[in-house]
Amino acid sequence: CFAPPSRVDLHPSMMRKGAKAGMEDMMEAQNNDMTDKLASKVELLKQISLNIGKEVEAQNSELDQHNDSAGDVMGSLEGTMKSLVSLANSGGSSGLMARACGMFGFFVVVYFFFSRYTSEP
Repeated sequence: CFAPPSRVDLHPSMMRKGAKAGMEDMMEAQNNDMTDKLASKVELLKQISLNIGKEVEAQNSELDQHNDSAGDVMGSLEGTMKSLVSLANSGGSSGLMARACGMFGFFVVVYFFFSRYTSEP
C-alpha cells in the first residue's frame, strides 16, 4: 500500500527562499499600491496646473481689455485737454473756460466712480 508522507522536510535554504519570495511579493504589492497613489496625485496636480493656466489666460485677456479701454479714455482726455488749451489760448471768455473745466472735472469724477464701483473683484 501507498502511505502519504506525514511531513515534508525542507532544506533550510529552501525555507529562506520561500520566505524571501513571500516578502518580495508583499513589497511588490505595496510598491504597486504606492505607485498607483502617486499616479493619481500626479494626475490631480496636472489638472490643477491646467486649470491655473486657463485662469491665467482668462485674466490676461481681461487685463488686455481694461488696458484697451484705458487707452481709449486717455485718448479722449488728451483730445479734451487740447481743446481746452486751444480755448484758453484763443482768448475766449473766462466763464466759458470755467464751465469747460467744471465739465471736465465732472466727467473725471463720474469715470472714477463708475470704474471703481462697477468692476468685478
